Amino acid sequence: MIDMSKVQMAAVAILAALLIWTLYGALVSMNVKEPPHQVVETLENGVEIREYSGQIWALTSEDDQNRGFGRLFRYISGANEGEVKIDMTAPVITGGGEGEAFIAFVIPERFEAEDTPRPRDEEVRIEVVERRRMAVITFSGYATEDRQKRHLATLEEALKDRGIDARGEPVLMQYNDPWTPPFMRRNEVALEVAGS
Repeated sequence: MIDMSKVQMAAVAILAALLIWTLYGALVSMNVKEPPHQVVETLENGVEIREYSGQIWALTSEDDQNRGFGRLFRYISGANEGEVKIDMTAPVITGGGEGEAFIAFVIPERFEAEDTPRPRDEEVRIEVVERRRMAVITFSGYATEDRQKRHLATLEEALKDRGIDARGEPVLMQYNDPWTPPFMRRNEVALEVAGS
């Protein structure tokens, strides 16, 4: 016979763990700065056309996202000239195909190109990304390859319906750390569009 008090205690423990996990996800998400943008237009299926001002990226070419992330995280943690600690921002941006894949962190706005600390690791480079207009579609959960492809197809269809030309390769922007609950995760697939 099942002891109902043990089942109830287990259910309460599971609910408490889910609540703590959810609160953790909310707290972390609220405390990470994001680059500012302006929504210019909203298309079908929630596709947004956004205007981003210029940014500075620390990026590395890497097919293995974990290795690339670690390299960039060491850079912002002080593996740079002056051993400057740089705040983590969101999103982490990935793009390119196999053999040309990259991962990038956006440097906080307080830095200008000339005073951004130079990386010690020659695999990390600093690039200035000019002001640009991006078409973006947002989705939650884990950013699996299949989900990225489905959302990219929806994004491209919305642009085609409006006669908006895209340029370049799509990028994936991920806003949460790996421990954020799937239902609280924010991912975006983006394409640069004409008008930049």
